[in-house]
Amino acid sequence: MLALEFIGFTYVTNFLTTGLEQVIFDVFDSANRLFRDWGLPVRFLYLDSLTLEPGYLITIRTPEGSINLYPLEVLVDFLDYRLKVEMEKNDGLEMNKIFGITSFPLASRNRYFDFYESFLGYQTERLDRRIMVLSMRPFESDVLRVALRVLESPHEDEMTKKLAKMVVRREMEILRSRLLKGILHEVGHAFGLGHCSNSCVMNPPRNIWEWDTRPVAYCDSCWRKLRRGLNEASGDL
Repeated sequence: MLALEFIGFTYVTNFLTTGLEQVIFDVFDSANRLFRDWGLPVRFLYLDSLTLEPGYLITIRTPEGSINLYPLEVLVDFLDYRLKVEMEKNDGLEMNKIFGITSFPLASRNRYFDFYESFLGYQTERLDRRIMVLSMRPFESDVLRVALRVLESPHEDEMTKKLAKMVVRREMEILRSRLLKGILHEVGHAFGLGHCSNSCVMNPPRNIWEWDTRPVAYCDSCWRKLRRGLNEASGDL
C-alpha cells in the first residue's frame, strides 16, 4: 500500500470576501473527499492562511483597464517559505508540495521586456519542493462580482439584495465546480500529467464555457498515468 502523501494547502486572505473564503474551504473538502473515494494516496493538509503586506501589491495596465495583483514571484517566495517551515518540523508527514489559492490574477514580469505574462495556474520546483499557485479570478463571473457588490452596499434596498443573494447562491455553486476542476488539473500536473484531448479535467479549455463542460474526473489514460506518478512520488519520499 502506498504511503499517504500530503500537499500543504493555503490561500491569500487579502481582500477576500467571506463568501469566497467559504468556497475555498468547500473545494478543499471536496478535493480530499474525491481523493479518498478514488483511492488516491494523496490529501490536502490545511495550513495557516497567508496575509501579504500591501506594499507587495502592484498595479498593471491591461486592455481591459488597470488591475491590482501580487506578483507571481512574491507568491511563490511566500509559499516556498511556508512549505519549508512545515518540512522542517519533521513530524512524520510526507509533504514536499504546497498549493496556494489567490483571488488576484496571476502575472509575472518578463525579465527581459517590460510586460507581464498572465497565468491561470502556475507550478515551479525549488530543490525538492513543488510550489503550485491557482487564481480564482478567471473562474469568477462578472454577474457574481456585481451581486457581491450589491450585497456589500449600504444603499441598496432589501428587494434588490434579496435578488442578489439568489444570484450569489447560483454563481457560487458554479464557482465551486470550476475551482475544484482547476485544483484537480494542477494536482494532475504535479504528479506528471500533461494536457490531454479526452473528456477529462486535464483537457485545457479555450474559454470558461468549455471549462464548464469538463468532467470532475480524469480520463482512463490520465488515471493510469496519475497512478504511476503517485507510485514514483512515493518512491522518492
